[in-house]
Amino acid sequence: MLALPADDITQAIAPNVMRLRASCSREVPTGLGWNFPELADLLEHEPLREAAVLIGLVPRPSGWHVLLTQRTEQLSQHAGQVSFPGGRLEVNESAMAAAIRECEEEVGIPAAHIDIIGYQPRFATISAYVITPVVAILSPDIAPSPQQSEVASIFEAPLELFIDSRHHLPESREFKGRVRSTTVIPYQGYRIWGATASIMLKWMQTLQAS
Repeated sequence: MLALPADDITQAIAPNVMRLRASCSREVPTGLGWNFPELADLLEHEPLREAAVLIGLVPRPSGWHVLLTQRTEQLSQHAGQVSFPGGRLEVNESAMAAAIRECEEEVGIPAAHIDIIGYQPRFATISAYVITPVVAILSPDIAPSPQQSEVASIFEAPLELFIDSRHHLPESREFKGRVRSTTVIPYQGYRIWGATASIMLKWMQTLQAS
């Protein structure tokens, strides 16, 4: 994304609810993920497993913030990484239901504090999941509590962090013999990258265009 002039940043960091809703789809997205062509040769024809995440927006006096978690180091996949609350869909479970369930299980936020406003495009991961991002506005008086086996910490990052490219650092990583370009967004000692950063940056492009 291009760096925004200061006046544009000021306008962008406080989008109203109408703009947020307009930047989300009301229909449940389908398909293998907007980034799947980039990963097709790395997944070796593995069937993609269905997963969902909850992008929780929290209204604060300084603007919108995004609820994020850092995974514990003991997990078998993506240990220590920053992520949204989320996980694999259970049998006959919708993406919305899974995102709400995982939010309650992982960070202790009940459904009554979650207002779903739509979806973002699906995203394929190198661990052979296709993620449906579910966007919600969370009550500002939430009191998150981490599920200790999966979540090491919970924090909120300002939405502006994902809008202003001055916070975005390019990085290269090797996977299965191929070097891939990614973006790392540092924030208060955390490193936001991978699926979490990609999903947010894609959404911010849509939000800026709305």
